[in-house]
Amino acid sequence: MVHESKLVESNQESIFDLRLSELVAGDREQEWLDSAEDVPDILWVKVKDLPLDMSLRTVLEKVKKELFLIYGGKKDQGKSFSDSRFTPINEMIERGMVSCGAMSNIFSAVLRKYGIAIKLVHGILSGQDPNGTHRHGWLEVYDPISSSWSEIDPTTRDFRKRNDAIRRKVYHSWSALKPDFERGEY
Repeated sequence: MVHESKLVESNQESIFDLRLSELVAGDREQEWLDSAEDVPDILWVKVKDLPLDMSLRTVLEKVKKELFLIYGGKKDQGKSFSDSRFTPINEMIERGMVSCGAMSNIFSAVLRKYGIAIKLVHGILSGQDPNGTHRHGWLEVYDPISSSWSEIDPTTRDFRKRNDAIRRKVYHSWSALKPDFERGEY
């Protein structure tokens, strides 16, 4: 399912300062809370008890740190676009996948488990052939305080969306992208 989002650029930085407890979504965002896959225990046991007064930035940093500790020396970019998007999360973690699709999938599952509404954003980077096979993925996080969505990128060091990222479509899960991919309309 493809959806439009109200993005607030000025909210981009403040989203990182909000506490987990402030980001818990209400009934209107319910469809964006249900995760297509559960967070594997190997990661969830390490991040499940984070304090609800912790900022989103600190949560993101903690999740990335724990994920990379699990990965150790493994850093798998994925064999293809479909591998990066459609591999189950538990296998992504087992393989140490760091592609944008894998990282977005893993982070979306963790944040949704905390009750935060998340959208997966499918796009390209400036300079990439729009009809080529290279794509980029990131997330939108719902901010209940401003009733808007803010973009974050789990592959960047500071979690800010890359300036050269161009949004094409928004999905609930990468499995919702699969029909577009199969038709070559991705």
